[in-house]
Amino acid sequence: MSKKLLQLTNIRKEFPGVTALEQVDFSLQSGEVKALVGENGAGKSTLIKLLAGIHQPEEGRIEVAGEEQKIDNPAVAKELGFAFIHQDVNLVPHFNAIENIWLGFDYPKSKGRFSRSEMAAKVKELAGELNFTLDFNKPVARLSTANKWLVAILKAFMMEARLLVLDEPTAALTDSEVQELFTNLRKIKEKGIAIIYISHRLEEIFQIADTITILKNGKKVHDSQVEDIDKDRLIKLMTGKSDDNRFPAKNPLEEKSPPVLRTEKLSGSKFKEISFQLRQGEILGFYGLIGSGRSELMEAIFGLRPLEAGEIYIEEEKIIPRSPADMISRGLALIPEDRRQQGLIMNMNVKQNLSLPNLADLSLLKPLNHIKTKAEKELAEKIVANLAVKTPSLRQNVKFLSGGNQQKVVIGKWLEQENQVYIFDEPTEGIDVGARREIYALIKELTARAGVIVVSSDLPEVIGLCNRVVVMNQGRITGELTGNDITEENILQLSYEEVE
Repeated sequence: MSKKLLQLTNIRKEFPGVTALEQVDFSLQSGEVKALVGENGAGKSTLIKLLAGIHQPEEGRIEVAGEEQKIDNPAVAKELGFAFIHQDVNLVPHFNAIENIWLGFDYPKSKGRFSRSEMAAKVKELAGELNFTLDFNKPVARLSTANKWLVAILKAFMMEARLLVLDEPTAALTDSEVQELFTNLRKIKEKGIAIIYISHRLEEIFQIADTITILKNGKKVHDSQVEDIDKDRLIKLMTGKSDDNRFPAKNPLEEKSPPVLRTEKLSGSKFKEISFQLRQGEILGFYGLIGSGRSELMEAIFGLRPLEAGEIYIEEEKIIPRSPADMISRGLALIPEDRRQQGLIMNMNVKQNLSLPNLADLSLLKPLNHIKTKAEKELAEKIVANLAVKTPSLRQNVKFLSGGNQQKVVIGKWLEQENQVYIFDEPTEGIDVGARREIYALIKELTARAGVIVVSSDLPEVIGLCNRVVVMNQGRITGELTGNDITEENILQLSYEEVE
């Protein structure tokens, strides 16, 4: 019979002007997989940071295995056997798996030197217990994302973890890698290790979790076995809205209207002979498994990657993409997959990030070294109001915003430009269901004045949002779907189709 590992009682945590958690109870048994869900800002991250020793509660009690604990720094959490694995897995890319797993631990020694053979033997012993298989000597930068997660999990086993906290573990995984991860998580569960599973991909929760806790505005609103709740009720508890109208109605296709973007046999290092066209008013989806070349194609169109062959036309004018600045001037905007690394300057504030593409209009002199501060503030206030960006002020650093609000800033900075084409690469990755609905509505609004491309690995998103879907595999287009043919079965069949 499993034993109670963790009990949080009447937890309250406040930040200046905000109650992040209010009288929250939370419990977890050994060998239990508990899904922790809620919109961005619901309190999930705060609760996890309390367990990690990063924050301490104003009120409440934390018990581990029946004993009250004060987790006042990360070292205490580590001593208690709490391991936290985040979306980016925090590994040293040029170290191999063995070297990464041993980081932070006392290395075994032989004759005064590190014993690499003993290090390897210990890691392989842990991997054998879990039936994990991977190349332990390859630099982790060359491992698949799924295998990087295995390395991070094995590192947790080195510290004899009793609790694993997984934050968005499948954000960058293919469907097959997701199932591989779930198989491994079930092995971990069988060993009596508890798992807190945080994900905005609600379908996964019903596959892997035993129980579910829902937070909303810092309060616990639901706690039950997973089988006692369905997806629609889950969404209602999180957002107050049903899932029925998650996607806006699709615009009718205007087949006779001229394309705003057209490509002819584009080839680059990761894609070959790609031809497609995009019209104003439509949302064109691009789907493909990791490695299909879809993101590399969009980066090449935007001038971030070199083209080897082919032609690009914007409103029937032939274009050579010399640089992103050149393509921006021609009316293209790219909202990249990695918003933190590519879409935002994290240590700059909301106002500064929103100003970046608009500096030419906001500048008093050339070069751009004197900014019209009043105009800059008015522009930022307008965008924040129009997109309902939740931020304490325009001076708030974007790194402190939720994922959904960060994405609104990435999108918002392009809205004052006269763009003909918007390219969204994974527009809702790591974003809660409520913010997704807002972003979908915004994408639909943009079709009134532009054509929109959405690159996504989220099948419900592609099916629910896009007028047409282009499917890629191994760098080539394997098919295009429209209307009732846009189904999960058809998309997946094309995504695995062999190419010559």
